[in-house]
Amino acid sequence: MIEYAGRVEDGLPVLEVRAHAWLPGPRTAGVIYTHRLTISLLDDDGALTDADAVLTRARQLGWVQTSDYGGWAAPCPGWEARLEGEHLFVRQPDGAAWYDGTLPATAAWRAAAQETGQLYHFTAAAGNVDTIGDQIASGQALAVVSTLS
Repeated sequence: MIEYAGRVEDGLPVLEVRAHAWLPGPRTAGVIYTHRLTISLLDDDGALTDADAVLTRARQLGWVQTSDYGGWAAPCPGWEARLEGEHLFVRQPDGAAWYDGTLPATAAWRAAAQETGQLYHFTAAAGNVDTIGDQIASGQALAVVSTLS
C-alpha cells in the first residue's frame, strides 16, 4: 500500500483503480475495486483532516459499511453501470464517472448481472483483492448497488 498525504490545494495524485468481477452467489454479480494508494488530507498546519479521502468520497456518494446490509441491499439512486464486452462504465449520482475501464468476467458472472439488472460494488481501505473479501464479510468494507443498463 502506498500513502499520499497533502492538501487539496496542492493537487491530488491520480488513483489507479482496478475492477475485479466477483460472483459471491449465483444471482449476485459483484465488482471489487482495488487501489494501491491511500490519500490522506492535511490542513494548512499539517494536521490530518481526512485519513482516507477515497472512502470519504464514496460515503458522500451513498456507499455504506457492508455491515449495514439494509443500507445497500437495493440500488442506490443515481448509480448506473453499463457493460459492453470487457468494458465497464460506472456513473455516480453527480454524473461523474466512478469507473471507466476493463472488467474481465466469466459467463456466469455476466448472466447474473443481466438477469438481475444490477451490480454490487465493493471497496475498502486495503487495496489487495485477496483481503477485501474478508473486509466485506467483517463489515469493514463499503458497498453500493447500481442498476445495469
